[in-house]
Amino acid sequence: LSLCTPLPHVLCVGINAEYMGQRRAETEEDPVFQRLETGPITKLEQDEIELTRRIFRRVQPDRDATLDDAKAKHDIDPYWDPYHKVRSLKEQVTAEFDEYARLVSVAEQKRMRIQIKRSLLRHMPIYNPYTEQFRRRHGREASEPMPEPFRMPDRHWERTPLQVRLGRERITWRDVDIIQHFLSDNGYILPRRTTMLSRKKQKELVQAVKRAQLMMLIPYGWKVRDYMQMPLMDPLQWTADRLTDRVIESGDRRSRAMLRVMMEKHPELNYRNFLRHEAERKAAEATPAPEP
Repeated sequence: LSLCTPLPHVLCVGINAEYMGQRRAETEEDPVFQRLETGPITKLEQDEIELTRRIFRRVQPDRDATLDDAKAKHDIDPYWDPYHKVRSLKEQVTAEFDEYARLVSVAEQKRMRIQIKRSLLRHMPIYNPYTEQFRRRHGREASEPMPEPFRMPDRHWERTPLQVRLGRERITWRDVDIIQHFLSDNGYILPRRTTMLSRKKQKELVQAVKRAQLMMLIPYGWKVRDYMQMPLMDPLQWTADRLTDRVIESGDRRSRAMLRVMMEKHPELNYRNFLRHEAERKAAEATPAPEP
C-alpha cells in the first residue's frame, strides 16, 4: 500500500487486483487450505450417515435408505426434517379445532339470542305496567276503572242556540265560515257528541271538509283563525255575522257596539239576526219578573 500511495488512483486499483489474484492462487495450491480426505473426517461423515439412516428407519420404516454409489453414496435428503410431518399434522389439527370452535361459538351465540328472545316474550307481561302480572309482582292495587264517555241518546242532547242554527244550515265545501265551527285546533273534525249534529249532517260535514281541503280552502294540519280566513261571501257581511254570533253566544258588548257602528255606515247589509236578538232581549228585560 505504501508503494501505491504516490501513484494515481487507477494504477493503484490495478495493482491491488493483481495482488489479490496472486494470493488466491497461492491459497488454492496450499495443501493446508485444501479439503483432503482424512481418517477422522471420513469417520465423522460415516457416523452422520448411519445416524440419519437409523432416524429414517424409525420415522419412515417403508423408505429404502440403502447406500447407492450412483446417488452420492446414500439416498438421504439433506433438507429432510423428521418433524415436518408432525408439525404439518399439528397445524392441520389446530386449524380444524379453530374452525370448530368458531362454528360452536356462532351456534352458541345464536342459541343464546333465541333463549333471550323467548325469555323476553315469556316475561313480557311482567314488565308491562298495564297487565295483572305486573301489578302482582310490584304489589300494586288496581285503581278505579277509567270513566267512559256518557252515551246519551240524541233526543236528549242539550244543544246551544248556535249549534241549533248550524244544524239547520246546508253544509257545503264553500261554507268555510260554517265548517270552521266543527274543526279542532289541529284541523281534526270534531266528533258528533261534540258537534251535536245528526248522523246525516255529520256525514255531510265530513264530505264538505275533505272537499274544502282538496280545494285549498282549509289547511290539513291546523285550523285557521277568523282573521286569517278568506270568505267566499261579502267580507263586511261575513264580519257582521261573526259579530252577531258573539253577541248571541256571550253577550259581547264590544261586538254589539261594532254592529251599531256598522249599521250606520253600511245599512245595506243583513242585520236581521242581530235585530231579532236585540228585540228579544229588550222584551225579556221589559217583562217583570214573577213575584215569589
